Amino acid sequence: MKLRSLQYLVAVAEECHFGKAASRCNVSQPTLSAQLKRLEERLGVLLIERPPGRVAPTPIGREVIALARVILNTVEEIHRSVGQVRS
Repeated sequence: MKLRSLQYLVAVAEECHFGKAASRCNVSQPTLSAQLKRLEERLGVLLIERPPGRVAPTPIGREVIALARVILNTVEEIHRSVGQVRS
């Protein structure tokens, strides 16, 4: 599992739109969609529902998104701590 995949997942959840999430992550929408699909395949669950005109996390998707936020925040804290030591 890649941190980038978790970043994409959180962005889609927050933007409720694949195009806006892709723009926020500075990638193309197909790239973001493909990465999320790979994450879902790797986990064996559907994280994001994609009916026409709507994007919403599944119940397990909401749980994974919450955990992804914790992981991403922890990684940010690590970078901040290391940055302070290196300064």
